[in-house]
Amino acid sequence: MGLLRCWKCNGFMRQEIEDRFNEMATNPQPIIYSSIPPDQRTELLPARASRVRRKDDDGDFTLADGVVSRRSETPQDDVRTQSPANAEALANSLLNPDSPDAPEAKTPGRTSRRIVADAVTDEESAASEETSETKAKPGKQQSSEESDLLQIALDEQRDAQQRRRDRRAERTRKTMLLPCSCGAWIRVQDSLAGMVVRCRQCRSPIQVPLIRRRANERRKTETTAEVQITWIDDVWFHVLTPTSVVLKPGSAEKSHTEADIALTESGISIVSLDSGAKKKSLLSFGGGGSSKVDTRKNIRSQIAEKGSLTELSNCEVRTIDVASITDLRLVQPVARVQESMFAGVPIFGEGRIAVFLPLEQQDGQQLYCSFSLSGWRQFAYGLNRLFDVTLPATENGVPAEDKPRSSNCFIKQSRVEFVANLNFYQNDTSYELELTGFQCTACKAVISEEGRASKKLGGAAGKGIAKAKCPKCNARMGEDKLFRISRAPAPPGADDTEE
Repeated sequence: MGLLRCWKCNGFMRQEIEDRFNEMATNPQPIIYSSIPPDQRTELLPARASRVRRKDDDGDFTLADGVVSRRSETPQDDVRTQSPANAEALANSLLNPDSPDAPEAKTPGRTSRRIVADAVTDEESAASEETSETKAKPGKQQSSEESDLLQIALDEQRDAQQRRRDRRAERTRKTMLLPCSCGAWIRVQDSLAGMVVRCRQCRSPIQVPLIRRRANERRKTETTAEVQITWIDDVWFHVLTPTSVVLKPGSAEKSHTEADIALTESGISIVSLDSGAKKKSLLSFGGGGSSKVDTRKNIRSQIAEKGSLTELSNCEVRTIDVASITDLRLVQPVARVQESMFAGVPIFGEGRIAVFLPLEQQDGQQLYCSFSLSGWRQFAYGLNRLFDVTLPATENGVPAEDKPRSSNCFIKQSRVEFVANLNFYQNDTSYELELTGFQCTACKAVISEEGRASKKLGGAAGKGIAKAKCPKCNARMGEDKLFRISRAPAPPGADDTEE
């Protein structure tokens, strides 16, 4: 009791044992060297007396007294106890059992186990009369059988290893990694898609996205016989004169026209509809009373027939070649106001990402395209995949992925999940948001929707939450609402079919 160390911290259980151990470690026992007198020193050690051999009168070697041979119990059976002539005769007789000098098959006592490497005993020669060739055949057959069995075992081992690798690859293919707000990564099966799991580290709930879908439910990239096109629909197209732009949020929002962007290996094409004689702008959808869906279907059927984006009717196509794609510029949002073309004012609308198009125009006009968050991610993915071009959107505040945040409710002490950069998600119709709580504009305290309902802040429905008092600082709460994503579009590249 008390002499062992702790299994967790490796500390001593008793103080006196630790002190003694430290003393022995710091003051080890010195090594004592003893010297041999000079007259007793020698370079060779004498042989042991039990191993000394003596010579008899005839000059032959014999064992010392009291030494018994390990090979045999009778001296005449061991070569070391015979004279040279007798030993040679004994060896020849053992090699040739038919010779007259050969000993009897059965001799009293124990015979020598190993005199000559290739000698055989009398019992073995009497029991078998087979020749050396007939003895060699079974050995070869046995060796062949052993090699066949070894090959079968090796094949089974390789097959078992391959099956294990296939099972691991199948499990990996059916799993996905989800990031948590605490920094941990959670590995879940694809069968849990659409469900909510909890992080093992912080126990916060995480929504498993529906990223794995059946092949027949995926949107296939439209292809033609000569060109493969990746479409980005419902893009806002802007024709502006920078000197006449009003620096006001959303000032260029109403003057936009809708267009589709086609990404091909030869460049970027902005496809817009022409309404004929009564077209309203340079590039606009509509005309002839047809809907946008019908017009888009008509244009893409023309592309499928012609195999190119040139000479299309009822539409106008502007193409940016591969050499000019590097001149694309991000103009909204821009984190540094001094580097913004519009002084950091979101003239294309809140929560939209705008890009300058390097196309020549007359009268000092410039062309721009603005995207929602999901459309921008598809456009950025196509730029990187086809042309290896990346615009600095993430550095300027555009969320690269739908990573939720979480905080504790001040009233219920429960986890409240929400997304940052809310304006990008609120202005994207492909996202569905769910109200999860409120944040005080003064002290930044977070209150969940359940906590607000229990205290009836802002009334029963919470319509007066902006004027309600914060339970933490007694200041007005404000209208800083928190939302989480209840439905999100498929990430870029998820629709690509696997060959």
